[in-house]
Order: sequence, then structure tokens, then C-alpha cells
Amino acid sequence: MLTRSKIKALIVLTCITLMSGCTATKFLKEGETFYAGADIKIKPQGKIGGKRELSKSLETLIIPEPNGTFLGMRPAVWLYTIAGTPKKKKGFRNFIKNKLGKPPVLLTDATPNETAQALEGQLNNEGYFKSTVSFEVKTNRKRSNIIYTVVLERPYRIRNIHYIFLDTMQIATLNEIKKTSLLKENQRYSLDLLSAEQQRIEEVVENAGYYYFDDRYLLFKADTTVGDRMIELDLTIEPGIPARARRIYRVKEVYVFPNYVLSNDSLATTGDTTLVDGFTYIDNQHNFKPSVITNVINLKPDSIYRRVNHEYTLSHLMGLNTFKYVNIKYRGNRRDSSGLRAYIYLTPMLKKSFRIKVDAVSKSNNFVGPGLEFTSTNRNIFGGAEMFQLKLNGSYEWQVRNKQTTSLNAIEIGAEASLSVPRFITPFKIRYNSAKYLPQTQLKVGYSFQQRLQYFRLNSSTISAGYTWRETTLKTHQLFPIDITFVQSTKTSAEFDALLAANPTLKNSFQNQFILGSRYSFTINTQLNDDIDQKYIVKKISRSNYYFNGTIELSGNIPHAIQSLKFTEEQEPYTFFNAPYSQYVRTQLDGRFYHQFSKHSKIATRIVAGVGYAFGNAENMPYIKQFSVGGSSSLRAFPARSVGPGTFNSLANDSIVFIDQRGDIKLEGNIEYRFDLIKVMKGALFLDAGNIWLIKEDSLRPGGQFNKSKFMNEIAVGTGFGLRFDFNFFVLRFDLAFPLRKPYREENNRWVIDEINFGSSAWRRENLILNIAIGYPF
Repeated sequence: MLTRSKIKALIVLTCITLMSGCTATKFLKEGETFYAGADIKIKPQGKIGGKRELSKSLETLIIPEPNGTFLGMRPAVWLYTIAGTPKKKKGFRNFIKNKLGKPPVLLTDATPNETAQALEGQLNNEGYFKSTVSFEVKTNRKRSNIIYTVVLERPYRIRNIHYIFLDTMQIATLNEIKKTSLLKENQRYSLDLLSAEQQRIEEVVENAGYYYFDDRYLLFKADTTVGDRMIELDLTIEPGIPARARRIYRVKEVYVFPNYVLSNDSLATTGDTTLVDGFTYIDNQHNFKPSVITNVINLKPDSIYRRVNHEYTLSHLMGLNTFKYVNIKYRGNRRDSSGLRAYIYLTPMLKKSFRIKVDAVSKSNNFVGPGLEFTSTNRNIFGGAEMFQLKLNGSYEWQVRNKQTTSLNAIEIGAEASLSVPRFITPFKIRYNSAKYLPQTQLKVGYSFQQRLQYFRLNSSTISAGYTWRETTLKTHQLFPIDITFVQSTKTSAEFDALLAANPTLKNSFQNQFILGSRYSFTINTQLNDDIDQKYIVKKISRSNYYFNGTIELSGNIPHAIQSLKFTEEQEPYTFFNAPYSQYVRTQLDGRFYHQFSKHSKIATRIVAGVGYAFGNAENMPYIKQFSVGGSSSLRAFPARSVGPGTFNSLANDSIVFIDQRGDIKLEGNIEYRFDLIKVMKGALFLDAGNIWLIKEDSLRPGGQFNKSKFMNEIAVGTGFGLRFDFNFFVLRFDLAFPLRKPYREENNRWVIDEINFGSSAWRRENLILNIAIGYPF
């Protein structure tokens, strides 16, 4: 008779057997071993800094990459092998072998001799001349590692840099080139740094009008005989440089073809010819207003050629968001040997498009169900490259919760019309020709309808107008001076009315009201860097990137200031079209840091902090503007928007289970280690922490008020493991999480690590939460 203990033993034995099979060693032939990777050992000859960064740089040159392992297993190799030889190019077996599986990487696939030579070459490129690399193979059963030993000599450093070529070309920008040089005295020699300096100088020289100049004409001569491991650098011109590379050119004529089609070249370059502000505009379809295109072109007729004008023209024309391709070609001018003719070929996108999006996974508010979104786009609705979009969405959802006694259903229907114009529309003129990116003026009008079938109907109407512009590649600004929302609650049930009557704070949050707001947002994202010198610096210093977004919102201040001149405080709250309006200030900061350990693993962190304060015309922040934590992109070990405020336990009160818990203050932190498993399948280990609090005390939510001496002890903490299926065009994410600390428990009993019991069905039902979502959490 099989007892429970015997069944458990059988399961464990089966798992061990499967795991041993997944190591894939049984598929190896006699004498074969898996290549398990390589290690680099550095033996410095003296005191040498930067060894860790150098080791990481050398690791990128080691090939091949070993098969990925998980708990000692090689599941990708096992899948590849058991799939056999698929008879069809498509099908399940082909999917297993080529999508999930990977061929075994053996020691015989490694080439240590060639790799050692490549490492020595890289050491020379980095200034560590006369350093040597040797290797040793170590085999343990069916695994072989290669140890590369680097005898590292002290690096050579730059003593002086002489820009001899500048004197020969007589360039007026001599001082600029020297002052902004990437090369500094006493800097370690680096071939990559010299190459980056050549590219930078080419850009500066071309901006002075030397169209045919190329960094290939720049030649560094290094003298290493000066002693004390120092180098004298002379930057000269390569012999035989063509005469045209020494000549300043002017753009004499600019031709614009706004409907160019490569497949029909002859027709695309013919049509009605119009002279627009000196530009020759050739159009056979007349879909665009000519001035809209010519106004954003920085290449002006009869002007000195500058590379920056070329790049800004490309950026501006693509920034119109109506052209699929932009190409600029230059030809000599027959009447002037120093003149150029610029031909700008523009291939439009499809003017009208329609997209349908289907959702069938869980949402962040803990509701699941089918959803549809229809988007209609017109990229040139008025002939001025204006983009008009109409979005319609609808969903039917039901909430999934443990310990739930009633079914909670919701219907959501929404519509939004938006118009985006690629320029500033303001009462005064703003010039942006010197900026690389075009600004956008945006106008949005929307309506959403949400009905919780057992409780209330919420109608929300919005209208906003503002601007989005990029200061640099990394920095983006968004300013919406007008951001108006009207929220109206209708058709409330008797049960919901009773809850509002008992909870004045909740009633104020749900009252019919206007939000007469303005908002500003600033974003910086280093992953978008495209500057030559900054790309070099980021590449050499680390494999890290960061993201920051700061937002501030103001509501009701201007109308309240005006109305306070006419009315007294006793007449508050003041109204706008017979409805009260909210007055508050709200800010939120979102910082993220990413560090790439290797090609297959990285760490991602995030800290979010926010605070909102209602005053004057309002006692509480509007419900839709308050903060919350918990859910698939927040604290994954807790149901969506269920944590807090403070030590308040909303999960213990089933009567308010449909009300998202929100507060005035938010603090949240996340850390996630991401790693590859097999091809499209990625893994993650994560830790989440955070909570929300109230600024003012709420008697119906005891423990919710923020206290600076206690808030750190009220942080909820959760952890878990995730599987992500990354198909490039979208990511399907499964995160299984459980709590480590529950803030609503007694102060000395909030950590629940010692209660973890995966073998208990009661514990699993109470604590395990599976989050299903699309995309990464941050």
C-alpha cells in the first residue's frame, strides 16, 4: 500500500531522475566533454588599477558561449537532442528543436589558441604592450573549462598630443578641436579612444564645410621610445589626401521630392515644380503643404555645408511621423567646383491605418477578462503632417481574489480622440531649428465609462492640451498647461451608498468634481545615447544605464485664487459649472537602474516615491489621483492595490474588497535579477517592498496615517520567481510571489519568513499569488 510518505519519496525520485536526464551528458560520445566556459586570471606586473574592468572587456572576446545551465542541467541541449530530426520545417518538433532547444557546445568547438591571440591583441589595443596570454584546459567528468592567464604589464600613457594636421588644413576651429578632445595627457593609451577621437574630429571638420573629409584621412603616429612607458602622439593627414577633402563646400541648391517611391523612380522625381523659400519643391500628388516640409529642413540653399544641418534635417523630417524613409543625396554643381546640390527624397507612410488589439490576461487592478481596442490613425489629416488618432476600447472583467464571497464584475468602455501637430502652436513664435528633434503640440479629448455592476457607475471626461519636446537624445520634456477631467459617479447601489455614508473620506474621493489641472514631466534615459564621445565613455566605464522620470501636477490653484477675490472661505468649496473642483499638488519620482553582468544576465532596480496634498477647495485627493501599491507591476506578493495605507488591513474586510486602497504618500522599491534559460524563455528572481500612507488621519482606516518614526517598520515585502517568454515583439510574463513581511500584523510579528511552508495547501492558498501580464514590470 502506498502511503503519503512513499508517494512523496516517489515524486522526489522521479524529479531527480528527470533532472539527471536534463544534464544531457548521456548524449555525449566517447571522449567528448561539454565546454563549460572560461575564466581569466590576471597576474599584474606591479601595481596596476582597473583590472576588473579590463577582465570584463577581455571576457567579451572569448568564444564560443557555453550552453546555459539551470541547477546543473542543460535543458536547451536536452530539448534539442530529444527532438531528433524534424521531418517538416514547421511543426511541434521543429519548434522544440530550433526555438526552445540549442545544439551542444563541446570543448572541440573552442579555439583557445586563436582566443589567446585575440586577447593579446586587445591588450595591445588597450595600451598594455608586451603583455602575454597563456591557457590551460581543466576537465572534470563531462565538463571542461579553459583558464586564460594574463601576465599584465603596466600600461603605456599619453604624454603629449600634437595636432599637426590642423596647421596643414588651416581650419578656423583649431581651438574647439583641442578643447573638446577625448585625449588627455597621462591618459592610458587606447585604440578605441583614438578611433572615437578621429570620428569626433571628422564631425567637427565637416561642420566647418569640408563635405568630402573622412576620418580615414586622419593618421595617428605613436612614439613609444620616449621612455617611462609614455607615448608621444602626432595626429597627421594621410599622404595623398584628395584636394576636394581640403575644400569648403556650399549647398547651392536643394531639391525636395515629397512622394518618392523607389520602385517607380522616374515618376517619383517628376511633377509640378514650385519654388518655396529658395527650395525647389517637386510634387506630383500634392498631399502636403510645401512649407510644412521646407520649414523643418536645416539644409538651406546657398549656405555652407554643415554635417549638423544634414543630421538635423534627417531627424526633423522623420520627426514629422509621416515619412517611412528619408534619404539625402549630394551631387556636384557643374557651375561651381565648390558647390553642392542636395536632393531630399521622402517616402510617405500609409496615410490611414487601422489596428485591433486583443487582451485576454489579468490586469493590474486584479480583474481578468477579454478586452478589445480599436485604433484608427490618419498621419496627415489636414495636409500639415498632423496625426489624428481615434481609439475605442471595451472590456468585460471579473475580479479574482481568495476569500471572496461575491462575484465582482466590471464593464469598461472608453474613447479618445487625439491630434498631434509637429511644431509648437503658441501665441508667440518659438524657433526650434537649432534643436535636433521636432516638438509636438498635442490635443486630446476622451471619455471613459466604468460600471461595477453591484456598486456604481463612474463616468470620466477629459480634455488636455500641451507640448512634448526632446531637449537632447536623452532628455524629454512634457508640459500640459490644460489638463481638465470631470468625474461623475452615477447609479450607485444601496450597499455602496451605505459605505459612502459611513466613510466621509471615501465619499469626498468619489464625489462629482472637476480636476482643473496642469502637469509637467521630465524624463532622462541613458539607453538612448547616440553621441560619439558619450557612447565611448559609457561603453568603457560600465554596462549600466539609468532612467528617471519626475512629474508634478497642480490642480485648481488659478480658479481658486480668482474666486477667492469674490467669495469668502465660508462659501467653499467653490464650483466650476455648478460642480466642485479639486485643489491639490501632486508629484512622483521614478528612478531605475540597470546593470548588465553578461550577455545573459542583468539586474534591474526601481525606486518610486510620490506625495499628493489636497488643500483649499478640497479635503481629499481625487480617487483617480491617489497612489496605490500591489499587483503585477508593483508588489507582486500582494493583490493589486490592496496594501495599506500603513498598517490598515483591507483584506480582512470583504465588504470593501472592490475598493482599491489608495493614499497620499507612496514609497516603493523593486530589485530583479534577470537571466536567460533557453532562447525565448527567461527567468527572474525578484524582491519588492513598499506601502502607501495618508497625510490626514482616517478613523475608518486605523494605522493609515504617515509617521516619520514608524513608516520604515510598515513596509510590505515580498519575493518570488518569474518566467518570461520573450518573443521580441511582446513578452508574456508569469511571476509567482509570496509575502515576507505583512505590515498589517502586530508590530513584532510582521516578518513571516519562518511561516513559509510550500508543502501546506493552506499556506499556498493564503500566500501564493500568480501574476500574469504582458511586458516587463519596469
